[in-house]
Amino acid sequence: MWRFKPVKVLLGTVGLAIGVAGVLALREATLSTHEDPEELGEKMELVVHASSKGGEGGQSLDEMVEAQLLACRLEVTSDYTGPIEPLGDGRYRAVLTPSLDLTNRKQFRGCVEDWVIDHVRINVVDLTELD
Repeated sequence: MWRFKPVKVLLGTVGLAIGVAGVLALREATLSTHEDPEELGEKMELVVHASSKGGEGGQSLDEMVEAQLLACRLEVTSDYTGPIEPLGDGRYRAVLTPSLDLTNRKQFRGCVEDWVIDHVRINVVDLTELD
């Protein structure tokens, strides 16, 4: 026959409640949330600095930057409004529409700065909303 001791049942219940509260708090802190697209700005400017070391023959820095930026665009809800423009000295500019919310900015920036394409290093210089 099973005998339940009130103290053990109470401690088990309290432990379970603390565990559930902890999981819910962790979920809330790490959950990706997106803003309503209507609340976002019209456009966002991206400026990056890129460099390449030991790339494949026949691949220019322009091509590698464009390939990485186009691949990263697939991870967010915005699109480029025109071409990715070289500004000189390894800098490039693109305009996204609509603007990215905070969650998409973090995801996009992380993708751009990861080494998706071998031998190219890209750093986000600026990611700001345009008026």
